[in-house]
Amino acid sequence: MRVYLLPGIACDHRLFDRIDLPDHETVALDWPAFPEGCTLRSIAEELAKQVDATQPHVLVGVSMGGMVAQELAVLTDPKKVVLISSWTGPQEQPPSLAIFKLLRSWLVINSFTMWATWPVKRFLGKRDRAADKLLYAMAVSEGPAKIRIGFKAIIQWKGSTWKGPVVRIHGDKDMVTPLRFPVDHVVKGGEHVMILTRAEEVSGLLRKAINA
Repeated sequence: MRVYLLPGIACDHRLFDRIDLPDHETVALDWPAFPEGCTLRSIAEELAKQVDATQPHVLVGVSMGGMVAQELAVLTDPKKVVLISSWTGPQEQPPSLAIFKLLRSWLVINSFTMWATWPVKRFLGKRDRAADKLLYAMAVSEGPAKIRIGFKAIIQWKGSTWKGPVVRIHGDKDMVTPLRFPVDHVVKGGEHVMILTRAEEVSGLLRKAINA
């Protein structure tokens, strides 16, 4: 089975460096350009050009990647969508996100605020030094403008019309997308960056989800 992997916001294909799916062909995607005013649906339309919809495939998305995967699924009709640390729609967003939307908090994202606040971004979850350096390197590579536009697209997402199979893997200590909804596989102690910090466990659950 070909498995397309979609990273989270401020990340690229390197987010999946620690994931092990030996029995499947994996294609880790990078984000296309985010033009001002783009939506998660329009981002999915760009990514669809990199997906061979004529062949059986699975879409796996982390965080924002999971949201885009659901929009992409409408276009490519995968066997299933696997969500890791993600939402199925705005109904699952915590109330605090409404405050961010009201305050238009994405406007404060720039090079300085990224650098100044990174040391205190513990809400992403505890991680080893290598994972921390990778996360920051990916964020810098993506750039503040792209992150700002992507965050706005997340805030304004209305949800996907995808009605096909969805399998959910979520950590019970995730502070970014708090576990307030039913999921298929709960990672005990898993935080938002468990794709890096709990890679072996997540890989096992991911293999189970794809093969089921």
